[in-house]
Amino acid sequence: MLKNDLVLADPLQETALPLFATKLNINHFSPTQGSICDGAWIYKYLVLTQEQRRLLPSSASMQAGVAVNNIIQKNLADTIWKFGPNKKLTPTINHKLKKEFAIREEISAYKDYTPTDEKDLSKKEKYLNEIVDVATNGFLALKEIGVANLFTICEEQVSITAATGSPCLLPIVGRTDFVFGKNSDGSSTPFSPSLILELKTQWSKLGKIKKDGDRSFLSVKSPTTPNFNHLMQCAFYAAHYNYAVPVKLLYCNATDFKIFDSSNCDALTVEGLKRNFENLCKIFRRREKLLSMFEELNKPEIIENVVEMVDPNFDHPFAWHNLGEEYTRHAKELWKVI
Repeated sequence: MLKNDLVLADPLQETALPLFATKLNINHFSPTQGSICDGAWIYKYLVLTQEQRRLLPSSASMQAGVAVNNIIQKNLADTIWKFGPNKKLTPTINHKLKKEFAIREEISAYKDYTPTDEKDLSKKEKYLNEIVDVATNGFLALKEIGVANLFTICEEQVSITAATGSPCLLPIVGRTDFVFGKNSDGSSTPFSPSLILELKTQWSKLGKIKKDGDRSFLSVKSPTTPNFNHLMQCAFYAAHYNYAVPVKLLYCNATDFKIFDSSNCDALTVEGLKRNFENLCKIFRRREKLLSMFEELNKPEIIENVVEMVDPNFDHPFAWHNLGEEYTRHAKELWKVI
């Protein structure tokens, strides 16, 4: 049985770390880490430092997604978890903004994003004109779901450890997009969650250059089936709440939206969520077992040995895309493919 009633000052320091984790300076997994191949994970989380990862280039689509998420949260959220002066996530009261003001703030922030290349610049210019439509479809979807009268918590840091039901040695830590429920209203009754919502945005795809020199774009529609990695993320949040809180997965783009839940997606039923949480844990346990084989060695030797055993999968559709030229070359040198 998973527990979520344990309140921690810092879930990343709840348990003693295994030897390999101490030597490699890692202290947790996240659902996002489970979405990338082992090779890219090794390079990003074992070779690069946290400071280097934070400086990796972003993308126009990633920043546009952040803008839409922020617009909806600024308008709806009662509480948003943010980093405080001590660099720890803390629940903060959100002073709700009207939609038009939230949109104005996020559009302004998005304009400050510096594209990584000409293609990314074309995307930025295109997505500036899509952000409002994507956010609007997000609001329409939430109206259809019916969350207007529910207390809303966003970006809460949640964790599952070996003590609370995870088969992994390291804690699994994530941040929820939206959790809706009934607030305590100052009484001794704690917040009672009734719905978890994971939001994913979609953006027009880059097309060919037209005869006049402008870049063409291909519009997108909501998927007919959810992405497997997104379902594993949903499963993690469900597991944190002992599978007692239903999960919805929402896709929004400039054209339409699609809501997946237990009524139209088997993977979002309790059994499906349990199955995908197990799948997520299998990824992390595989990595732990691989690293533990060499934990008596020093950090460079551990990395050298695991690199020899893992296919880097440089053809992965997205895992290596945001490294930049210098780190990509270094990774290929590490795997001796150049």
